[in-house]
Amino acid sequence: MKSLKGVKISVTTLALARRSWSALVLLLVSAVACAGQASDAKPAPADAPGGRVTTVFLVRHAERAREPAQDPPLTDAGKARAEALARLLSGAGVKAVYTSQFARTKQTAEPLAKLLGVPASVVALSLKPDKPREVSEQSIRELKSKVEAHAGEAVLVVGHTNSVPDLIRELGGDVVPTIEESKFDDLFVVTVYAPGRAKVVHLKYGAP
Repeated sequence: MKSLKGVKISVTTLALARRSWSALVLLLVSAVACAGQASDAKPAPADAPGGRVTTVFLVRHAERAREPAQDPPLTDAGKARAEALARLLSGAGVKAVYTSQFARTKQTAEPLAKLLGVPASVVALSLKPDKPREVSEQSIRELKSKVEAHAGEAVLVVGHTNSVPDLIRELGGDVVPTIEESKFDDLFVVTVYAPGRAKVVHLKYGAP
């Protein structure tokens, strides 16, 4: 038997899951959710959503072109990665998709949204006036409220190197990542099991 933070997973189950990335993602989500609830000794807040676990898939947009500089589209490699994301999450039960106002995030989400028949909703991101490379707290709180509206469901959020970590922090992630500017293959599975408490699993998807 293998274990993930106290949750036992049989070798046979893992072998079957490896046949499908989607199955493996779902296996990890279930394991982390159970581990998070079992290992947290503190009582759940009174407003905990009745034991409902929310799964948030967060990715940075896929590879972008250089031009136009203000709002570049995806490259061919980026489009291929977006298709890979759709294949990976096709069976994950995603009920809502959120992107920023930029084309590269919309195009990254588009294949999955079309496949599932789920509209991709735009949450416009604003920057801090005094720190123009950081996303404003108001924007992150708005994204969080969108996620919270889907308590007990699965949600995809496509963002940027400066918004994905902030949203994970706002959701209560036990690990807050730093996304390298040159990397586009990070997939963060954030399992929110109580308000302000979440487990984070870092996966890779698509081409390296």
